[in-house]
Amino acid sequence: MNSIDSLKERLLNEDMKKASDIEQEARKKADEILEQANIKANQIVEEVKQKAEKDGKDRKERMIARAELESRNIILQAKQEAIDLILNEVINKINNMQKDEYSNLINKMIINNVQTGEEEIVLSIRDKDRVSINLDEINKTLVAGGKRGLLRINPEYADIPSGFILRKSGLEINCTFEALIRGLRDELEAEVASVLF
Repeated sequence: MNSIDSLKERLLNEDMKKASDIEQEARKKADEILEQANIKANQIVEEVKQKAEKDGKDRKERMIARAELESRNIILQAKQEAIDLILNEVINKINNMQKDEYSNLINKMIINNVQTGEEEIVLSIRDKDRVSINLDEINKTLVAGGKRGLLRINPEYADIPSGFILRKSGLEINCTFEALIRGLRDELEAEVASVLF
């Protein structure tokens, strides 16, 4: 059990480093987007302030409030675009991994998403020649973790963008990267936004 914990810790450390690299690159892109949004927002506020000074105090206050609201909306939209960019970049990085690295990731994901150890794995048609599943090793790891080691691979492929589907008794767990990120989106948005902004 110690070697499994050690393996899990090593894999987690590798994943954390990859995530850190992706985060740094995405942060740089997000900063560029925010800088442009702030420049545009400040220009709008300045233009409106100048015009408002000519139109009188009451009208000026309404126009400034409207400009500030528009400015906030532009910044919020830029933040959303930055988060979308980061999430899309994560998917692109995963989809562009080398075959061995991608196969290792898929194998880890299978281990982490299996519920009982009796599921059927349906791979993405796009991963047909890209992924190598080490089913014997996965099943041994599952047995060592207290689950049944009876996973099997469906000979048919699913028309999904990436990843796989786990099936058991008519139930499916969608383990595509897009679905996993979409499922974590709220949590990721809050986390990414706190890091970036």
